[in-house]
Amino acid sequence: MISAKYHPAIGGVEKHVSQVATILSGKRIRLTILTSSHTPDLPRQEQERNVRVIRLPYGWDRNPPLVYLWMIANRRRFRGFRVIHIHDTLPLLLWYLPLLVMDFATPVYATFHGFERDPVPVIFKLLRKIARRLVSGSICIGHFIPETYGVDCDVILTGATDCVDLVEQPRNGAVFVGRLEQDTGLLGYIEAIAILKKKHGIEMPLTLCGKGSLRREASDLAKSRGIAMEQMGLVSNPQAVMNSNQICLAAGYLSILEAMSLGLPVIGIAGSPLKAAYLKGVLKDNGSISIQTTPEGVAREIARIINDPHLAARISERGKQFASKMSWDRMTRAYLDLWTGVSRASEV
Repeated sequence: MISAKYHPAIGGVEKHVSQVATILSGKRIRLTILTSSHTPDLPRQEQERNVRVIRLPYGWDRNPPLVYLWMIANRRRFRGFRVIHIHDTLPLLLWYLPLLVMDFATPVYATFHGFERDPVPVIFKLLRKIARRLVSGSICIGHFIPETYGVDCDVILTGATDCVDLVEQPRNGAVFVGRLEQDTGLLGYIEAIAILKKKHGIEMPLTLCGKGSLRREASDLAKSRGIAMEQMGLVSNPQAVMNSNQICLAAGYLSILEAMSLGLPVIGIAGSPLKAAYLKGVLKDNGSISIQTTPEGVAREIARIINDPHLAARISERGKQFASKMSWDRMTRAYLDLWTGVSRASEV
């Protein structure tokens, strides 16, 4: 598997690859992961059970010609594999492309995660279409990918989560787990918490887990609106933070599913057609999520849930049932099914 980042980096794709790798290794499949050195202190190579991790030299992932040269110089490392599976477009086109041209025998597959920008530039749509044509099959995380990018998906999944058993504790507040960027709706959520206090008389603290370019702007906005907000940065175990909150404000699929697994009602803001298509993917899989188009709608929905304990309980139970079906075992089976005929080999 080839992924731009991998554990111990924190993020949705990183966790996805790590979880799938762990389960595959438990099935006695030998797996090699090629990734970047996202910090300079990481070892260039390490072994964890059946998972071998190889990292590019620090900083090289941002220089495609250097990566191309590294791939060609290390092409022998890729001999003997039965499957090459690449996560997202850039590692496929900017890392592996020379070996793809040199070796037509080894089947190559891809998983497409998320979107790069809202709205999606035409060039990004074109690159995904090119990437899809170069591989034997694909997994798409979200129904919005074929709709938005126009690529064929052999498997479409919303994502996966662990149903953890955390000790119940008093819950108070709203939590956001994701990138602190415009396309995640972060500033709209802050406005919604302010409206909740002003129009509905409900004062709710807000916790942010993540990093991004809106960190300072979010802090300034919360202060100007009189909102109690805590920024925790990147958190290795966001479910522990979620467990002390009442409401999850939707960012990405992983945080949505992790919140549902804990029984938190999830409310999303769709500020654009792309974000609407992204969030509606949860509904297409029969997930329990409330999708609003304005901060006022988000505030109104939070108030409705907080003021109706029976409604909150029903939403909580539906979310738990939905999340219980979205296991990492199910996700890994999708990979194995995609690799039919080669997935049972000793080396992947």
